[in-house]
Amino acid sequence: MKERILTTIFGKTETGERYTFRQWLIYVWFALSLCLLGCVEDAPIWGYGLLLANFAASAYQLKKLPLPEDPEKDDFNDEEE
Repeated sequence: MKERILTTIFGKTETGERYTFRQWLIYVWFALSLCLLGCVEDAPIWGYGLLLANFAASAYQLKKLPLPEDPEKDDFNDEEE
């Protein structure tokens, strides 16, 4: 039961292993920095620069993680038959 709860919270890699806490934190960091980047309206230019640098750093760390394969990768035929 504990393994099922942890897998639900942290997710699984494409090899079936559970993500570590550090990997999960990187996903949360990326999601929060993306939300903050879209929510800020009246910030000074240096504030936007900091938010953009934070987002770029989180995206850089996210690229290092083993992401699962896209299930629709080979389904590129958008034409209706």
